[in-house]
Amino acid sequence: MERPTIESARAALRASFGYGEFRPGQEQAIESVLSGRDTLVVLPTGGGKSVCYQIPALVLPGITVVVSPLISLMKDQVDALEARGLPAAFVNSTLTSGQVSDRLARAARGEIKLLYLAPERFDFGNVAARLADMGVALLAIDEAHCISQWGHDFRPSYLRVAEARRKLGMPPTVALTATATPEVREDICRQLALQRPRTIITGFDRTNLTYHVLPARNEAEKDSLLVRTLRANEGLAVIYAATRKSVDRISLLLEREGIQAAAYHAGLDDSHRRDVQESFMTERIRAIVATNAFGMGIDKPNVRIVLHHSMPGTLEAYYQEAGRAGRDGKRSNVYLLHSFPDRFTHEFFIRGNYPERPFVEQVYAALCRVASGGRALPSSAEDVVPLLRGKAGPREVESALRILALGGAMAGAESSGSSVHVRLLATPQRIRREVTGEANQELGLLRALWRVAGESLNTGAVVNLDALPPGLAGRSQCTALLQSMQSRQLLVWERIDGGMRLSNATTPLTKFRIDWASLERRRSAELSKLAAVQRYAYTKGCRRGFVLRYFGDPAARNRCRGCDNCLGTAVEREAAGSQATKPKTRDRAARGGRDAWGLSPRPETVATEVAQVSFDPETTLDEASSRLFAELRTRRSDIAREERVPAYIVFSDRTLAEMAFQKPHSLDAMSRVRGVGAMKLNKYGEKFLAVILKNADH
Repeated sequence: MERPTIESARAALRASFGYGEFRPGQEQAIESVLSGRDTLVVLPTGGGKSVCYQIPALVLPGITVVVSPLISLMKDQVDALEARGLPAAFVNSTLTSGQVSDRLARAARGEIKLLYLAPERFDFGNVAARLADMGVALLAIDEAHCISQWGHDFRPSYLRVAEARRKLGMPPTVALTATATPEVREDICRQLALQRPRTIITGFDRTNLTYHVLPARNEAEKDSLLVRTLRANEGLAVIYAATRKSVDRISLLLEREGIQAAAYHAGLDDSHRRDVQESFMTERIRAIVATNAFGMGIDKPNVRIVLHHSMPGTLEAYYQEAGRAGRDGKRSNVYLLHSFPDRFTHEFFIRGNYPERPFVEQVYAALCRVASGGRALPSSAEDVVPLLRGKAGPREVESALRILALGGAMAGAESSGSSVHVRLLATPQRIRREVTGEANQELGLLRALWRVAGESLNTGAVVNLDALPPGLAGRSQCTALLQSMQSRQLLVWERIDGGMRLSNATTPLTKFRIDWASLERRRSAELSKLAAVQRYAYTKGCRRGFVLRYFGDPAARNRCRGCDNCLGTAVEREAAGSQATKPKTRDRAARGGRDAWGLSPRPETVATEVAQVSFDPETTLDEASSRLFAELRTRRSDIAREERVPAYIVFSDRTLAEMAFQKPHSLDAMSRVRGVGAMKLNKYGEKFLAVILKNADH
């Protein structure tokens, strides 16, 4: 069978998505994928990475498997594809085992062309073998920076994707990301064992974004700046905070200030998180306050403000999260509220994750002293802390123990591995709501645990998995089910039998194979990334150029028209010991109409000289067309409410604006509007055409 051509890909783009041409980088990436070549795609956030595997999936024979990191990302993408009538599905921990089996069976029958999986799914049962039997035409790794040991969102399950790829039969693979330095790009290719990969990079610049840094001395000053910024700028906002506690505090602050906002973090139960995300996507609230658990791949095109309440640990994380703004190509603002002590929290975690050699040696010596005295070793990192000199925390001790285990100095005790400590987090009401179906294996395990432990499960109980009733598919299946339920905060569990055991308490640590040089490289790399973010916050040069140079983009320049330094609106930091942080003393006209804090009163005045990158109804439509555009948006909102989907899934603002501009008088004419594919024309065309024709009669 001949391979599909780029012409067939263009036809699929037009028929399914309603676009007449590919964006920069997409065509080269798709040509590479269709030729069967391994491909690495680096496009900026909002650059259309998903099209680089969705279009090939439609024209290639067989199934395309997409490894995706977040449940919310999978759901959004599948919802959008199903709205276009495209055969897609996801498999993740929100489904029952019966639902998973049903979707895999549909995929085997050829009823599904795109199957989204979390990387952990390959650890369950025979998923990889079943997919291999179907014949995987393409493996797509979304958010591929997660696979790199140098990446800013390191996720161990991604490291097993290379092994899963081998089980799938080494299909052609496309890895996609928006943020990857040259080192990370090399590491992605190495970790995935890509063969002679073609790398497609279109540049990292988002010309429609304007970057600001607002210095603050403390949290109270940050809170004040946050409220002022949101009041000075219109539009939807995403606010990132460092911890769950700060997310909750900031969302309450905004509510008290009359700004509709909601908190989003992993500590909320699944249904609450879904409700918050749905409220934001349907614009029932203006702002969402989140940890970095929110946003990866979220396709909300009209976010106008992204604001970081505290400094992220890497520029990769900052740029990825900042890229949630202005995905529709319209002018948007990115703010970093910065205080020098922000870095201390990151340093604490870095040093905890990568302890220095003397500390690891101290932990080993303490354990050897205990063992030589004939006493049992501590059972947890917390119990090791009192044995050490100076200040040390469980996190740092846990990391030291991990290093000792990897080097062979420690090993788990000889045991069956069947005893676990389980504590139930979910209420009975939540279990009934989220763990459904009599045949659900998770529900069966929860019932078995309750029969063994009773109400003590609420505070924590020790359970022998081998002593549970038969029919739960054995200990390995039980631990997989426990892991799945823990990922959704239904319960927490850990193995408890065996404790710690030294390989040989009389052997010096120098005899074990511990890669101290690699450990030091990792620690130094993380500290270097942190220092880069701090330099970005303090630079007096072009912020855009700073970021582009960091990512190795040759388009980096020393001046731009989209950052506070180049626009002359930056807020100066006072010398140490001063009473306040004051803005530059320039007149308002020289600052482009901004107030003393570098904030513009309306979004129309922000970065007016930034290059226009999209069809903008504010500048393109006359008065009559603007009224039609507003009516089309109202009709879209009605449809979205009826179908319980975000408005952009019906049509984007750009598509509605072009309808208002072109005023098509037939379905055939409407089919030539950008963004109106055959499926959406059939589904929504008459409804929107009626609005256009009604206005034409007036």
